[in-house]
Amino acid sequence: MTEETTENTGGRTAECAAICPAESATEDMTPASLEILLLERRPLPADEFAAAYRYQEFLYCLKELTKIFEVRHKELIGIIKTERLRSDEFVIEIPTDDVVDKDLLMDELPDIYDSLVFIKSSDAKRFIGQKELYDLAVDTAGRTRVAEVERVNLLDLRKALPAGEAARYVKKEPHESLTRVVRVEK
Repeated sequence: MTEETTENTGGRTAECAAICPAESATEDMTPASLEILLLERRPLPADEFAAAYRYQEFLYCLKELTKIFEVRHKELIGIIKTERLRSDEFVIEIPTDDVVDKDLLMDELPDIYDSLVFIKSSDAKRFIGQKELYDLAVDTAGRTRVAEVERVNLLDLRKALPAGEAARYVKKEPHESLTRVVRVEK
């Protein structure tokens, strides 16, 4: 195991006990305190490739853990609500959003309603279809303007042409956000 250094722990390993003592089950956890706990348990290797690989492992684990935690959180909220549990320390808070009461607006101010009403583009696509929306955009905004954002779906291309011919019109485009470190097989 790599020795903990200022470079691979950010010099914060000693802070962990102060930030998140083991006996404090209800202490607020922060990303910084969780990072300290992780790096205390799994210090970063000095090699940049190995360190990037370790962070990649952390990211994968945290992504999967997020799914598990969301399920557990939802289950516990359900139990608290269903059993009407009470706590001296916590309360359930349900955030709200301001939204337009469209039925009331339509009934009382139909002209205003008609001037403001719309549907989301995803719904328009579902109702009208991609090709029809494209044609409407070209008719409305002109081909030159629409050409800047035109797309061809890869699956549609593969359905329209034989595999060998379709492959000629496919190119590799780097996806920087998915860059990862891969361990070399020995």
